Amino acid sequence: MGWMDRIKASLGARKDATPQALDPADILYSMPTVAGDALAFVPPDPSAAEDVPAFHEDDWCQLEFWPGAALAAVQRELTAYKAFEEAHRLPQGWSALHVRHLVRPVLVPGPGAVQRLADPFATLPGPAPILTTASQALGQVVDGFTIRPSSDVLLHGLANASGVIALGAMLDGDDLQLSTVFAELHAAFGLMLVDWRQQFVLVAVEPGGDFSIWRP
Repeated sequence: MGWMDRIKASLGARKDATPQALDPADILYSMPTVAGDALAFVPPDPSAAEDVPAFHEDDWCQLEFWPGAALAAVQRELTAYKAFEEAHRLPQGWSALHVRHLVRPVLVPGPGAVQRLADPFATLPGPAPILTTASQALGQVVDGFTIRPSSDVLLHGLANASGVIALGAMLDGDDLQLSTVFAELHAAFGLMLVDWRQQFVLVAVEPGGDFSIWRP
């Protein structure tokens, strides 16, 4: 089934399902943490939906950029999350979900911020992504955008009148490409890259080209 068929099926009428009782203690999560952004969605334009990047809602900002000045706040959150993850880890999943509710600072300020993010990669911003669940498409993210800085990296985020307020990354292949994207954005905007799942921060690029890394 193509993306357009999935979207039509998800946004159309659905049959009522027979409810089943589940013991909350039996529910395991397939990943331990997700971003807590209160995202809004709109149905995508059917004529263009096939060309819009789409991915699972849980992948939103699992890899994400933060201003270097926010390092202390990110360190506190990662330290708390590390303890949470270890406490709730089970052989087949996690017994609880850590939802990140950090206050997001502006990463790139002012009008035209999204285009300025795209400029170092000589490309143009793309449409807001479509987020999905395992069974349906939620819709296209309001105030969202995407940027394709290289073949294997997709940037996604949120922007408003203040500028870019969220910037995530997805990697599909060569991790060297993501390293290059980080180096470019760090040099241009002083951003660091947080990997919540792997629990580390790429803080800076050293004079010799090595990365400065922090782990809880």
